[in-house]
Amino acid sequence: MIRIFLLLLVLSTIHCSTATKEKAEDWIAKANLAHGTKELDNSSFRFRFRKHIYGYQKNKNELLYSRTLYQDQGDTITDTLKNHRELQRWINNTPIQLKDSISHLFSESINSVLYFVQIPKVLNDPAVKSTLLGETVIDKEVYVSLKVTFSQEQGGADYQDEYRYWINKKTHLIDYLAYRFYTDQGGTRFRKAYNRRKINGLVFQDYYNFKPQEKFSPLDRLPQLLENKKLIQVSTIETKDVAFLE
Repeated sequence: MIRIFLLLLVLSTIHCSTATKEKAEDWIAKANLAHGTKELDNSSFRFRFRKHIYGYQKNKNELLYSRTLYQDQGDTITDTLKNHRELQRWINNTPIQLKDSISHLFSESINSVLYFVQIPKVLNDPAVKSTLLGETVIDKEVYVSLKVTFSQEQGGADYQDEYRYWINKKTHLIDYLAYRFYTDQGGTRFRKAYNRRKINGLVFQDYYNFKPQEKFSPLDRLPQLLENKKLIQVSTIETKDVAFLE
């Protein structure tokens, strides 16, 4: 009887784990549909983020990111990143060789900016491990809370980072997200979406960027801290002048 009980317990655990995974994937699919991320499969667009112009170009199996800075003296500095790996710097259309350490730093910076623009499509990446945590009420709206971690093998240098996404149960849009990171001494951030607009079928949204008073505050506490006005706004994340290219 004990063996039968243990067998049933194991089967039940496997079933619950599979069901949770399927439900998380279902909500990711709903969010992708609401955000129109299918448009990322074969598109080219650019936008301004702070001092730089960023570019996204997807064509068949090639993905090209770019970041351009127009300097006051007339020089143009452009970094291109092909398939997340091959960074090349250009100054006035002339290729420049960079040290590996500098190249890695710029690659991470470009990847970071383009990563957030592609949310929630990036939640389909092979490195993502998603778990459905349940429902949460934020500002009188009901949200599905999603935990995201990454596998070490495919998760890159920041595989230890952990994310939360709060998907609006009615609209299926991601209104809030949070993450814990460990690079540059680490920290915790919470983002609230605003200025949402749809361009060529793809949803773009800006964010108010907050941090908690406690450096590594639990991610699931952050919505309550926001409502209690205990988060500190550190910046705004704005994608300006979005333009699709033919």
